[in-house]
Amino acid sequence: MSSFYEEEKLNAAISDMAELSSLITGTENEEEFFKKLLDVALKSIPQAECATIWKIEGTLYRPVAGFPYERDILSKMVISYEDSYAYNHNIDECIVQTNNILDYYSGKNEKFYDLLSSIKTGRNRMCTIIAPLKVNAKIAGHIFIDNFSLDSFEDVAKRALKIFSNFASTFLTLKTLKDSETEANELNRVYLSFITHELKTPLTSIIGFSETILDESNMKLNAMRGYIRKIYASSRHLNSLIDDLSTFNKLNRETSLNIRRINFKQTLFEAVSIVEPNISPDVELEISYSADIPAFIETDPTKFTQVLVNIIGNAIKYTDEGSIFVHSSFDSSTKEFVISVRDTGIGISQEKLEDIFRPFYRVSKNRPGSGLGLAIVKKTIQVLKGRISVSSEEGKGSEFLIRLPLVIKTDEQ
Repeated sequence: MSSFYEEEKLNAAISDMAELSSLITGTENEEEFFKKLLDVALKSIPQAECATIWKIEGTLYRPVAGFPYERDILSKMVISYEDSYAYNHNIDECIVQTNNILDYYSGKNEKFYDLLSSIKTGRNRMCTIIAPLKVNAKIAGHIFIDNFSLDSFEDVAKRALKIFSNFASTFLTLKTLKDSETEANELNRVYLSFITHELKTPLTSIIGFSETILDESNMKLNAMRGYIRKIYASSRHLNSLIDDLSTFNKLNRETSLNIRRINFKQTLFEAVSIVEPNISPDVELEISYSADIPAFIETDPTKFTQVLVNIIGNAIKYTDEGSIFVHSSFDSSTKEFVISVRDTGIGISQEKLEDIFRPFYRVSKNRPGSGLGLAIVKKTIQVLKGRISVSSEEGKGSEFLIRLPLVIKTDEQ
């Protein structure tokens, strides 16, 4: 039976958690949301000195918020989820306590071990309790509560963490649902705009040129052929827009993967050969690799090739002179291939960088396209459990950085 002390502590913890609902407005970004969760966790969980929230993102595991740990250190603590303590100790229901997290990583991941050691610097021990966070009954991450003077947390702390993790999981699920609804509404809006503007433009040209031919019964053959060429060009453009729209819709509906073990360098060269004929004579294309890059990658070869073709093709499209560098390396800490595609093209202004992966967004109206290319790339990379980032300066070129896991496991695996 719980002692009066424990009951008082639990009641206080529940009261603190109840206040969390008034702090959450629903407008927070992810970092703000998790910081509010941690502030309440440190208040409500007895003996809690430090706390972090870790998220599973594809094949990766990383801290998204922590207190009072330095943000710079936390930002570097990204590892493969399958290498993590949480994954290998099946922390999906019960609260787990450990005094050997640091020892666990010794010899397994030295970079991560050194970062974790820096957190413990000057302390004799590190006792940790861990609880799962779930979204729609699926493990989305974990809460870590640390104390640097205890041999063991009291039972009341573990019970409070259990209540808190359930409470936090509910908020995460609701926030995910709300974000999904907001995203769906925004997508419907841009779909309507795309249909009424982008698709209507070539269609209007086709109708207009066709009416011109039909209205002029005595039109000369050369003039007629000129209008037909314009109709043909508009038709091809319309078909290209519809193909992009179809591909994007399919990616949003289907996330199945056909995983195979393929040669990384060979696949990259095949992708380059597809887009190479489109390179300007004034542009030099260079491909390089780090010495320690693995020979094979386990991924969906079709989707992997699509990503490479689209990103390298995009660099070719916006680079009229100069060079395009494609460099591949391997991050042994996260077990990811890192593909850098850097060009000396027109570049992207800073205010546009946040929007380039949005569906139907076009950086330049003077270049052909649907504005779906980069949105398709980002969605495909997400399906491949990877990530993409970009840096750019207008007039000086861009660099796209793609990170893809060495091995993808399907849900069935």
